[in-house]
Amino acid sequence: MTSLPLIPGRSARAAAALAFAALLLAAPGGLSQTPEGEATPVAGVEADGPHPAHIHAGTCDELGDVVLPLEDVADPAAGGERVGPSTAHPVKISSTVVDLPLEEIIAGGHAINVHLSAEEIGEYIACGDIGGVVVTDYDERGELNIGLRELNGSGHVGTAWLGADGDQTNVEVILIEPDEMD
Repeated sequence: MTSLPLIPGRSARAAAALAFAALLLAAPGGLSQTPEGEATPVAGVEADGPHPAHIHAGTCDELGDVVLPLEDVADPAAGGERVGPSTAHPVKISSTVVDLPLEEIIAGGHAINVHLSAEEIGEYIACGDIGGVVVTDYDERGELNIGLRELNGSGHVGTAWLGADGDQTNVEVILIEPDEMD
């Protein structure tokens, strides 16, 4: 494993994931952009329900069977109160502890796939192959950040963080909602 210096604590990982997600929002040709100084509320996103997510065998191009279910990627408002301006771009999150070591998840050739809804489980909206650079956190545990790319014109992109914890792995998914739902 490669060891990079990281700021202790989970907030550094979340900040890095959100910074990456913000870059995806600002990318030309990506999600629609609001001109500077013209903030507009996000329309229709609240109706976009929770998204089932799984770790699948294979890659995003050739998804295999579900290996590990993840908690639904959902609006975090149920666990707290919205703060800040109403123009803040919404994200949905999922946090799951799975009973498989990070090394085995990486070695097995897996992907994280996010579905539109439980009712439309066959409609995929975002996916990321589990691979990249494993870094060591302040507790000498391995962690990996991956990107989730848009599928099927959904407008959903995001990141996932996988953190080793002995025989288990913590998996956090952050999904950026599109500006407008069709």
